[in-house]
Amino acid sequence: MKPHIVALFLMSILICSCTSHKKELLSLPEPAEIHSDSILVPPVILSATRMFIAHDMLVIYEQQKDTLFSFWKLPQCQYLFSAGSKGEGPDELLLLDRVFVETANGFKTFELPSNKIKDLKIDIVGDGRLKLYADKRLAIDQIPLNRFTFLSYSSYCFLSNNEEYEYTLLDKENNIHSFSPYPDLLYGRNEEAKAYLYNKLLVGKPDGEKFASFYAYIKMMKIYDKNGNMLKELLMEQPTDVTNDESRFAYYSTFPYATDQYIYVLANELDGWKYLQIWSWEGVPIAHYILDQSVDTFVVSEKYKKIYAISNDRDNVIYTYELYDIF
Repeated sequence: MKPHIVALFLMSILICSCTSHKKELLSLPEPAEIHSDSILVPPVILSATRMFIAHDMLVIYEQQKDTLFSFWKLPQCQYLFSAGSKGEGPDELLLLDRVFVETANGFKTFELPSNKIKDLKIDIVGDGRLKLYADKRLAIDQIPLNRFTFLSYSSYCFLSNNEEYEYTLLDKENNIHSFSPYPDLLYGRNEEAKAYLYNKLLVGKPDGEKFASFYAYIKMMKIYDKNGNMLKELLMEQPTDVTNDESRFAYYSTFPYATDQYIYVLANELDGWKYLQIWSWEGVPIAHYILDQSVDTFVVSEKYKKIYAISNDRDNVIYTYELYDIF
């Protein structure tokens, strides 16, 4: 399973378009095959939306269920309890933006309809409930509907509704500004907005000092600091002519996962396989793997040196991959 060979013509287009001094054209390492183990679990998972780790527990967010979270003991993935009711009551939750950050007592997330930061406390020693510890409505008129990201010093980043810029930054003084002009690499039909054309997934460094973005329709990643300054812009080898493709192929469609050490992201390829890319926060590729399962969401435990992943085609299995060679 070798990576696709890049057409020389396309390479010349991409090289000529690299006008920023921060932009680099990069070849990923040759991918290595990595094989999974399977853990059979109770039939409690229904279409997992996102996975994360909080207080040494695997947490699975299931947007379609009335009880939104299931909690699992690591490293064996033993089912513990489910918590977090869907609704508008005091301790209930509405639609969440798939971003979860561990806190001292539980985790925090962003509730889309209310425009609120929800800080939730996990009652582990009791009956496994989620209690609302605090909530904060963002003091802006613009509702950050997409790709909400927590940054340090009570700042937040999300996709901009300004057609000229990709992101909006909201600081602790409630000042907002848009930043990062859209690149000029993809050319769409007249009705395609740039926000769709350059659809992307964001992931923040847990300490809030940086965030990274991965683009759906072009193999490109960017790394920014907490103030919105771009630190790195990387173009990877493109297997198709991405500039004029009428039916675009989504390379990055699964939300990345990040620790303070690494960024982990799944990439789709035209050969049908899922590839795991591991990056440093300096934009250096650390590892490149081919997964033997087509998974839909995943999380990484650097403590246990494992990937935990779920395929929505098999809701009674959690797949694990060993990452001892990385750590």
